[in-house]
Amino acid sequence: MIADVQESVAFAMYKHVDNKFLVFCDDYVSRWTTASVMMDYDTIAGGDKFGNIWIMRCSSDVSIAAEDDIKVAQMMHEKSTLHGVPHKLEMLAHYFLNDIPTGLHRTRLVAGGRDVLLYTGLMGTVGIYIPFVSRDDIEFFQQLEAHLRSEDSPIAGRDHMIYRGYYVPVKGTIDGDLCERFGSLSAEKQRRIAGEMDRSVAEVQKKIEDMRVRVAY
Repeated sequence: MIADVQESVAFAMYKHVDNKFLVFCDDYVSRWTTASVMMDYDTIAGGDKFGNIWIMRCSSDVSIAAEDDIKVAQMMHEKSTLHGVPHKLEMLAHYFLNDIPTGLHRTRLVAGGRDVLLYTGLMGTVGIYIPFVSRDDIEFFQQLEAHLRSEDSPIAGRDHMIYRGYYVPVKGTIDGDLCERFGSLSAEKQRRIAGEMDRSVAEVQKKIEDMRVRVAY
């Protein structure tokens, strides 16, 4: 994996016979990368100087083809796309952090817990991204986030969706800070949100706490 301060990230293979790197998959957007980390063999998490964090993935078919010398020779003569290599990375997630990421680490904060993406920012921000493993959790927090957007509007009056998608529409990410605001709402608003989700207030609070305790603290 290669990260560039102005040209985003790319996957490359070193060909010792020709003594050169062959870039076989790159990004379709020029991102000013400030930090990056490999999440797995085909997936990169990165941040840029405009305060965004994103996750990109190379297609497994392209990754496997890059290991084959015959297919690599074919890649070298394929028609380029957007003035780059023929194959492009797929965006899995995008989120506006409002702080320049200076460090990204895949780590485990709790013994026996899941791996998380830990990030640090230029202004002292420290946070984590927690991967969801069940569809029920995704649907629960999507509903909770949607209700909190309308019930807990920002003091400055900005729209939450527009803020978190400042440069690119937010994708594949749920705002955990917003979900944590559920406990600070009035009792009436908590009961209304919980009722619309067909749960009790205690169940909603427990779900939020469990998500945090399982992986962080």
